[in-house]
Amino acid sequence: MGLKATEHTTELVLDRMENSLDSLEQMSFDSINITDKLVSGIDVIRQCVVEMKEDGEKDMQVVSETIEQLLNDLLVTAFEVNNVAHELEKETAYQRGTLDNIKQIVELLYAIT
Repeated sequence: MGLKATEHTTELVLDRMENSLDSLEQMSFDSINITDKLVSGIDVIRQCVVEMKEDGEKDMQVVSETIEQLLNDLLVTAFEVNNVAHELEKETAYQRGTLDNIKQIVELLYAIT
C-alpha cells in the first residue's frame, strides 16, 4: 500500500471515529438531560407524597408510604443512571482528546515523509 493510499485510509478511519464520537457525545448530552428531568420529577412527586401523608387519613397513610418507597427506589436508580451518563460524557471528552492527538501525530508523520 502506497503512502497516498495509507493517507486516504487513515483519513477515512479518523473520519469514522470522529463521526462516532459526535454521535456518542450527543447521546451523552441527551441522556444527561433526560435523567436530570427524571431525577427532578421524581423528587417533586416524592415531596407531594410527603405532603399527602401529613393530611392524616389512615388509608392514605398506607398508600402514601408505599408510593413514597417506590419513588425513593426510583430516585436512587435515577441518580445511578445520571452518574453513569456524566461518566459517559467524561469518557467521550477523553476520546475526543485522543482523536486530536492521533490527528496531530498522523499530520507530523506525513510532514516528515
